[in-house]
Amino acid sequence: MDIDAHELSEGSVLETDLCIVGAGPAGVALAHELVGTDIDVIVLESGGLEPEPSILALNDGEVVGDTFAALRETRHRRLGGTARLWNTPVFGEMGAKYVPLDAVDFEHRPWLPHSGWPFGLPDLEPFYRRAQDLCGLGPFAYEAAPWTGPGLQPLALPGPHLTTRIFQVGVRRVFPDEKLTALRSASNLRLCRRATVVRLETDGAGRRVATAEVASPGGPRWRVRADRFVLAAGALENARLLLVSGSGSEGLGNSSGWVGRCFMEHPRDRALTLVPRSADFYREAALYDMHRSYDGTPVFGRLAMREEVLRDQRLLNTSVAFLPQPRPGAQRLRDVVGELPGLWRLTRRLPAGGHGWSRVRAPQLWFSGFTVLILVEQAPNPENRVVLGSRRDDLGVPRVQLHWRWRAEEQAGLERLRQIVAGELEAAGLGGVHWSSDVRPDPNAHHHAGTTRMHSDPQHGVVDPDGRVHELENLYLTGGSVFPTAGFANPMLTVVALALRLADHLSGDKTARSGKH
Repeated sequence: MDIDAHELSEGSVLETDLCIVGAGPAGVALAHELVGTDIDVIVLESGGLEPEPSILALNDGEVVGDTFAALRETRHRRLGGTARLWNTPVFGEMGAKYVPLDAVDFEHRPWLPHSGWPFGLPDLEPFYRRAQDLCGLGPFAYEAAPWTGPGLQPLALPGPHLTTRIFQVGVRRVFPDEKLTALRSASNLRLCRRATVVRLETDGAGRRVATAEVASPGGPRWRVRADRFVLAAGALENARLLLVSGSGSEGLGNSSGWVGRCFMEHPRDRALTLVPRSADFYREAALYDMHRSYDGTPVFGRLAMREEVLRDQRLLNTSVAFLPQPRPGAQRLRDVVGELPGLWRLTRRLPAGGHGWSRVRAPQLWFSGFTVLILVEQAPNPENRVVLGSRRDDLGVPRVQLHWRWRAEEQAGLERLRQIVAGELEAAGLGGVHWSSDVRPDPNAHHHAGTTRMHSDPQHGVVDPDGRVHELENLYLTGGSVFPTAGFANPMLTVVALALRLADHLSGDKTARSGKH
């Protein structure tokens, strides 16, 4: 059932077994897994069918510290959430890159304070495999070998640091279109749009969330009463909702002071330029250009730091991709170069046709080389955090204030990664690497993580290994906000896997009641 909250009466109360806050990929994946169960579900989404300026303005906030994108631009209030902003071209559609976290990302790393997940990669792998199907991807295979073939071979890298692995690419319509359609037709689910949760209210004992107060600009105020609640609204909003709720000044579920802390992004570094030794590189590196693989899955290769190197040299995780640089004056080419290696849109524009830079005739005439894009893991620093600002939005809720800095030790680590990557590319005879010194990375990948971190010990985190807020019996969180560390990886595959894991936990809870409306 599809409900427009503006059609509800002031003071209405909807009752349900489970209330999910947020209809972005995390909330949609969770709800989709519960379709057809005996759990009655309400999904609340702040946005509507189309973008509405008054609702999008609720994303406004303040950034304190280093340069960071405006908070309104980094997320989206609309059915489908930030999936509607994905901007990776995928053969005529838009989508996103997918890759799991590495085993080392789950480990406690002695040189990295606050690292370590309460479970390892083998525990999450079954959910990663299920997420592949839900996201419309190929098999759960991210090493290079399954994707190689004639003309698609890894670069020969004799050095000890780098190896070749794979990104898969999925289209964005999966969540805002296909999966939402399934939710609308589900008999046990109500999808309520233009419904912004402004506060969670607890029972008298303060151990359970009793209701969610809901509003929308120009609409009524009403409530949802549920047995269990899940916040799936992103790292900034999950933290803000906890901070504005509860009876104390510290917010809800925050007696240990971790709510809002350890916000992380995936800075992207473009300081290195590879000038190939010859035009043969464009053909030899075809695996690293986006292409459809043997089963039709869009993939492209990347260079990964070997995990033993990360451990031995105490490095943060990283990944490297090649972005072709058009020569000055190649305006037609410049117009179609995006943020990713694949240039399949050249098919109708270049004389040689083909799917990308690896198949362009006389590539040295079109390209001057490659930007070596380094994707960087950011450490979980408690001082990078979300707090409540002094200004309020149109619904009376304090706006987000994000404190974020790229610190000297992180820049020093990036310099070390640059040295390793440049050294191995040159040692492999692939070409010369030019280095722009004193360049800071771009922090605006829009991969928000942290702020409600997962930890087995309530003194060191906000939620337990199941995603339940330590101090509350019936409040769960999911999405990037629960990441203790975020690796370099685009977070979506892990976000979906965690949502599926939570769905299994919730549907297996025998306290769930059925038939409540």
